[in-house]
Amino acid sequence: MEPDHQVEAVPDGAGLIHIGMPKTGTTALQGALKEARPILESMGVHVAGRKRHEMNIALTAAGAVAPYEGDRWQRHWAELAEAYRTTPARCALWSSESLSQAKPDRIQHIADSLGREPRVVVTLRPLAPLLASQWQEVLRRRGTESLDDWLRRHFDSVSVDGTVNAQWTRVMPVLHRFSLRRVVEEWGTVFGEENLVFVVPAPQDRASNLRTFERLMGVPEGTLVLQDVDNASLPYPEAEMLRHFNRAYTDRGGDHPTWMFSVGGNRGRALLRRMTGLDPHPIRAPRWAAERANEYTQAWIEAVTASRATVVGDLTDLLVDPAEVPEDAPAPTTLSVESAGRLAEVLFHAGLDHNPAPKGVGNERGPARLEDFSGREVVREAGRRIRRRLDPRR
Repeated sequence: MEPDHQVEAVPDGAGLIHIGMPKTGTTALQGALKEARPILESMGVHVAGRKRHEMNIALTAAGAVAPYEGDRWQRHWAELAEAYRTTPARCALWSSESLSQAKPDRIQHIADSLGREPRVVVTLRPLAPLLASQWQEVLRRRGTESLDDWLRRHFDSVSVDGTVNAQWTRVMPVLHRFSLRRVVEEWGTVFGEENLVFVVPAPQDRASNLRTFERLMGVPEGTLVLQDVDNASLPYPEAEMLRHFNRAYTDRGGDHPTWMFSVGGNRGRALLRRMTGLDPHPIRAPRWAAERANEYTQAWIEAVTASRATVVGDLTDLLVDPAEVPEDAPAPTTLSVESAGRLAEVLFHAGLDHNPAPKGVGNERGPARLEDFSGREVVREAGRRIRRRLDPRR
């Protein structure tokens, strides 16, 4: 391990690949890169992609794109890779936490496609709060397990020594994905351990990652500016209400593609983000989970320390003090009527946006209003429209 708090810029003609991890300030970094794209180009830095985060392109590169997306992202991946590989800029950068899902064969594919002998950058965060944040992200994709059940299942799925005890194909087990040992072994084998950079941001410093990437790109400090990009976690009560909706939807035969194209679609995600500004009630992993997380983290620290990777920051900041974590963190069983109303709006509009109004809805008085229907009729109609969108024969 090469500790380096003032990491140097990559050589001219080289590149940077930022592979996450998720929930480690990636959205803030990507928002800053998008806003600074014109000035970065003038400084000789090519930022791959057009949007803030090219998630589906990255999932395609990693071999982890959802089956219902089909092959339509393959062309976009080829175009992004060619632009990255052939840009005349002195430095090329691509940031996507979705890349961290790549298996060894896809890691080699990414290396072959991008070229430029890049450095692979991994941003980090203590594992216990990272897992709690990841759980609520799973809820936004139709997750149904309680936090406690989800944590226990994932700790059982991957042992501290790295043994994977669960069968999987497309979606990598969370602790396998987050494993720094795996990054050293798999990404280090392809790109070279000496080209791995692990970044532990200073605690409570949201701009820390930005300063590190400025140094890696060789641009002046302050080029990247934090943007008002909201990717905060849902408050715990609202997360629990969403989980119970997901469970009811699933228990009644709801399918995953319908959910992802409606609640998980662009409008649904945007509406859910509006709920992150409600009264804060952070989701915290219980003490037993923090203690387990420290066991994994300590093993990962040893793997990174024994490697030739560069570390920016202090790896011990990835450990948490279990004494500062509640011994038990019972799930909320109530939430405010304001939150209930907002979530009902999310689900209602997700259903409406997914399919045009059927014949007969509306009359001579103008468009039908929400108050014209009972709650049961609203839910039934939203579900019917979603199902018809996926199966026009209905």
